[in-house]
Amino acid sequence: MAGRSFRPPWWAVLVVVALSGIMISLGVWQLQRGAGKAELAKRYAAASERPPRELTAGAWAEPGEIVRASVRGHFDSNMQMLLDNQSFDGKPGYRVWTPVKTPEGGIVIVDRGWVAANGDRTILPEISAPPQEVEVSGFWRALPVPGMRLDVNNCAGGPWPRIVQYPTPDELRCLYGGWVASGILLMDPDLPGGYVREWNSAPELSPAKHYGYAAQWFAFTATLIGIFIVVNLKRKS
Repeated sequence: MAGRSFRPPWWAVLVVVALSGIMISLGVWQLQRGAGKAELAKRYAAASERPPRELTAGAWAEPGEIVRASVRGHFDSNMQMLLDNQSFDGKPGYRVWTPVKTPEGGIVIVDRGWVAANGDRTILPEISAPPQEVEVSGFWRALPVPGMRLDVNNCAGGPWPRIVQYPTPDELRCLYGGWVASGILLMDPDLPGGYVREWNSAPELSPAKHYGYAAQWFAFTATLIGIFIVVNLKRKS
């Protein structure tokens, strides 16, 4: 460093500090998301070791809760939902949500898996459900919540199957009545009558992706600081 001086302009220091802070925050956020996905994978693994419990219309899934559960009844193929903006293997599509009517008159929403979307959004995928009485087992958990909720009215009238954007328990009660369980049952992959299902091994549960993003943000920060130092380290005249 002899014979060189480091005197960057004040505005450049402010810019680098601000950008570095933003990128470090993004890196920390990705680390937290990765840790959350790892914890979620552990909950799926722990739930797999327990016997299923029978669901009723009054069932309520607490946030973060994942348990094994089952429900017996008939699929209502006339009032199905398609959860929009769901991708699998890089392809856009929907998650098929089908209500099961129990003998007691309750309703449990079952996620029967992923289906691909048509290139023309006006053409919906053809989805059918077994007409006979079924017993569906799977993972019972709270309704999924998006990172940013769009201002949509999932309870608005329209044809079935209905495209929805992350409905809330209140919206489910609006669509199906008060005797609907507050949660979603993820149908077991080995049961017939479903679509693509990889609940506890899906790519979105892998924390490695988020850890990789965090490493990239930290690398960007180090690169920015390195360039800043090199550009402003000048030989003394």
